[in-house]
Amino acid sequence: MTISIIIFIISLLVVFGLLTFSTREVLAGKRQVATNWVPDVSFRKIEKVVLYYTKNIVQITVITVVKYSLIGAIKAKKVVKEKLPIVHHKIKKVFIKKEGADTKPSFIQKAILESKTKIRRVKDKVKKEHAMKEEKKEEVQNQ
Repeated sequence: MTISIIIFIISLLVVFGLLTFSTREVLAGKRQVATNWVPDVSFRKIEKVVLYYTKNIVQITVITVVKYSLIGAIKAKKVVKEKLPIVHHKIKKVFIKKEGADTKPSFIQKAILESKTKIRRVKDKVKKEHAMKEEKKEEVQNQ
């Protein structure tokens, strides 16, 4: 924490130094300042950039939350399965899938299905990583 504060203060001093140096050059007449300079940045360009970064931030947040919730669910399931087999059996009965009517999915249902497939991929990846960590732990304990 203190290192970041020190770096921040140093960067502020450097910026202040650059501004004073540029000001002295302008006042001495060594540098010309353009008075009618207008940047070529439109609202649409700014909007595209902001939307792009917002989309990425939301996606990263959602994927991170899903990843850690899956890790927590895996650990909780393992604990319940090992230590509370009666509760595990009752939970298993509740979540038995029932076959529903075949209907054409709406736009929102399609979007949900796409999200579920992406989440399933992340879930599989997390399970593989978790299994690899468990195998490494077992190898270390066996040695």
